[in-house]
Amino acid sequence: MKRRACMTNPYRILIIEDDPDDVELILLGFQKHDEFFVDVATTGVEGLDEVSKRRYDLVSVDFALPGISGLDVLEEIRKTDQDVPVVMVTGRGTEELQVVAFEKYATSYVMKSVDSFRSLPHIFEALISESRFRSEERRMKRDIERSETVSRYILENSPMGVYVLQNGCFKMVNSKFIEIFGCEKEDLIGEHFWSLADPESFECVEGVAKDDAPGRSIVHELRITRKDGNKRWVEARIVPLDYQDERWVLGNLVDITDRKEGEKYLQMDNRRILVLYSLALKAIDFRGELDDLLKEALSELMAGPDGFEVGGVFLLEEGRLVLHALAGPLEDLMSFADQVDAEELLEEAEAKRVVEGDRPIFWVSAPFCNGEERIGLLVLGQEEDIEPDFLKFLKDLAWHVGKMVEIFELAKIHLEKA
Repeated sequence: MKRRACMTNPYRILIIEDDPDDVELILLGFQKHDEFFVDVATTGVEGLDEVSKRRYDLVSVDFALPGISGLDVLEEIRKTDQDVPVVMVTGRGTEELQVVAFEKYATSYVMKSVDSFRSLPHIFEALISESRFRSEERRMKRDIERSETVSRYILENSPMGVYVLQNGCFKMVNSKFIEIFGCEKEDLIGEHFWSLADPESFECVEGVAKDDAPGRSIVHELRITRKDGNKRWVEARIVPLDYQDERWVLGNLVDITDRKEGEKYLQMDNRRILVLYSLALKAIDFRGELDDLLKEALSELMAGPDGFEVGGVFLLEEGRLVLHALAGPLEDLMSFADQVDAEELLEEAEAKRVVEGDRPIFWVSAPFCNGEERIGLLVLGQEEDIEPDFLKFLKDLAWHVGKMVEIFELAKIHLEKA
């Protein structure tokens, strides 16, 4: 049984469930989510056969299945695939069952209910996003490791930043070394190492002594200042050698600026994904009022990786934006609100620079929706300039805030009816 999504690259999920009523409720929850391609299997054997034939982004397994149990299905899946998210679904959950499920490497555990079935698309999307991020992270790590292996081979067999010091003075440098530092070779031979640059321009981040014995290399990552003032990251491998009562140093340098920048952005993307995941989880089972949920969500965003100092969540009420959550100085947020056009902000995400006295603040804002209707505005500000890619991330944040409000209101309506 399948429902085909209209998007080019949907999430492909498998529901293993023998109860037709539960299947109907689950599929009902996915009707408004075109990003999912859903297959349904009614037995564990049928489910394992489907898993063996195609790659799924997530598998949902009922605990109580005819024939082989849900735990057996989970165990079989994990024999061949350690990465695919597997959600254990049960109508009679106990702490013991949860422990057993997680011991067999279930990704998550869901109790059967109307509310949980409604929330499945959002739960599944969060789990799939996290799984894809981890997969991409591993791929990038493999690529980096492979790149480093290739780089080591090239460095051993091709020209690189190599220098030799005798009693602290340059005896030899090669063209790559000159290129890295942006200086002339004839200006260095016979000169002391520190004639190249002031020692304060070398910012040592990491040093590893491979061995205390003579002839063993020491590795440093350094942030250097070239002669033209440009700053670069280099990895330096230094081998001190004592020969005929003189101290010699053999060193080589590799420019690692791109790698260091890549590591910085990878870490930031990782932390941003965790923020989005946390917002999704907050919406599922929050017991307070909407303002409390918005305050917690804003607090989560302010503690995220981008260092914002002030923020607010506004809701649209009778055509006016009303502040429902605040973090940081209220006067800064009000100053921003006084200098911008609210209707314009509700059109699309944008960045602005607002000067308060002698103090500029960089702001980003994005509207969020409940379904197709715009219902509010997310605003964040800081004194430092904002990363160029943050506006796209803010749109994702606003989308999650809107979904969070939507789920909260649906849950509240259900509780009131109950």
